[in-house]
Amino acid sequence: MDEIDYALNIGEKLLELISSCKKSVRGFRSRAREMPQMIQQLGLIPSLMFLLSKIDDKILITSIQYFVKNKEIEDNKKEELCKEIENDGYTSYLVVNFTWIKLKLDDVQSIDKCFNLTDFIDCIKKEYISTLKILKNDKHRLSKIEDSALNFSIELKKIVDGIYGGEVDRRSS
Repeated sequence: MDEIDYALNIGEKLLELISSCKKSVRGFRSRAREMPQMIQQLGLIPSLMFLLSKIDDKILITSIQYFVKNKEIEDNKKEELCKEIENDGYTSYLVVNFTWIKLKLDDVQSIDKCFNLTDFIDCIKKEYISTLKILKNDKHRLSKIEDSALNFSIELKKIVDGIYGGEVDRRSS
């Protein structure tokens, strides 16, 4: 899977979500518009650390289940996810980006070990930090992943702009 394919998959999931929730992707779109420039100016690791500092723990599991595991989520959790992508978008955008990075590292299954633990959220955060440390200590690998993450971010920005640009205000429906 390349950056375009993955961005299209995320766009499809966002369209499904906004269709069922009748919400916009305003917050997620803000993150998508910021990320390419952040990566170019700050680098991948500081950009992801910024997103990590902004996540909402109560929506992290739901976001992973929806965007990564392709699981159906309960209506009340879906409503929380819809509010998150409309208002802030930090958590869902981080999940989407980390999943891409893990795919490029051939390590996407490492998150599965956390699902059976009671401290799931802490396990996920440790996994994210561990990934950042691995990249920081391997400049060659970081360079390849950073290029790919930047390309993915640019493609996702295009998709999200297209989704948002064609939206009517769904709250008035």
